[in-house]
Amino acid sequence: MCDRQFGEVMSLVIRVINFIVARALNDRQFKTLLDEVNNYPGLLLHSNVRWLSRGKVLSRFAACLNEIRTFLEMKGVGHPELADTEWLLKFYYLVDLTEHLNQLNVKMQGIGNTVLSLQQAVFAFENKLELFITDLETGRLLHFEKLSQFKDACTASEPIQNLDLHQLAGCTSSLLQSFKARFGEFREHTRLFKFITHPNECSLNTADLNYIPGVSVRDFEAEVADLKASDMWVNKFKSLNEDLERITRQKAELASKHMWTEMKKLQPEDQLILKTWNALPVTYHTLQRKKLDRLDLEGICQSFISANDKRKKAFGSFAWGFLGGVWEEVGGLLILIERQAASASRDC
Repeated sequence: MCDRQFGEVMSLVIRVINFIVARALNDRQFKTLLDEVNNYPGLLLHSNVRWLSRGKVLSRFAACLNEIRTFLEMKGVGHPELADTEWLLKFYYLVDLTEHLNQLNVKMQGIGNTVLSLQQAVFAFENKLELFITDLETGRLLHFEKLSQFKDACTASEPIQNLDLHQLAGCTSSLLQSFKARFGEFREHTRLFKFITHPNECSLNTADLNYIPGVSVRDFEAEVADLKASDMWVNKFKSLNEDLERITRQKAELASKHMWTEMKKLQPEDQLILKTWNALPVTYHTLQRKKLDRLDLEGICQSFISANDKRKKAFGSFAWGFLGGVWEEVGGLLILIERQAASASRDC
């Protein structure tokens, strides 16, 4: 139900944008109208390439909504949904939700991210979804800025009006359950990913090792036992984690200042990890041969994807139908992508 309803919202947004922006005369006239009002840069055409564009499209559409209504009225084009309270409730919910997803996407971008850090980003977002559900159920809307503004405007004009926020909470709950279903097996094997940076602290079982292609369980376990008893190599991995913590702090500081170019100059985390594993002597031949480098991480991820292939095909919930989640990138890069709503795609 949720994927269909929100697909209809997005479909209308795209139809309106195409009517305005894809026609040269309409585009010029609309920009003139914007210049007369607030000099806003205008609308963005929706891109089918990636779901990140959808968040930008919705945000720009929301900022221009009053002008869009005026322009459509001037053109004699009727879209009563743009003034319908129920439609607008879903629309502003999507604006805020896609903004949160954009933030998740930014965290998961960049060269050198490790599987563990990307996995943690997804799980942190699941925690935030639980927070969003409470936020909607209580009506606080502390994490839904645009939706909160719309609610306040509705209350000011019609104090007795009751907005159905529980429906939105239910859709958010469906999204959360879809995330948990999609990434459930990754959560079960958190130890495997943590082993990449904390081999001196983690204990892997046979099920974990089955996801490392071609590894000898006997040799692997024996060499890990030797490594844990060596103060020199334990300290080596402690130094690695101190370096990773330093890079994380630098990234956060640069991101807060929007210094993206400087952030790219930081040493990639995966290079630090590979350097540490490559430093192991030949006595750790199994660990060094299967040092969980980029190719091995790709194999691990592909093993999970293969194991979940049937579930992926059967995934028809809100998250998969509208926003979606799948470990798609190889080399240990876990990128959350959105599947285009079918109705919107037909109208583009």
